Amino acid sequence: MAATTTTIEAKRGGSIDDKEEQEQTKEKAIPPPPPPEKPEPGDCCGSGCVRCVWDVYYEELEDYNKTYPTG
Repeated sequence: MAATTTTIEAKRGGSIDDKEEQEQTKEKAIPPPPPPEKPEPGDCCGSGCVRCVWDVYYEELEDYNKTYPTG
């Protein structure tokens, strides 16, 4: 009967102990880096630059959110 249990466990992706270990490993995972730093109010000169600091910030923030989704 032990062989049957092992076969069932293998089909389900492992034993309960394996799943608990995987959850513990997730908890120990390295946290993501902080999101990009938001520009200060005085960082933008307001002259309509092609690559405004706000454009760069929002591009970096979008990449960050794609790489490290929340939820």
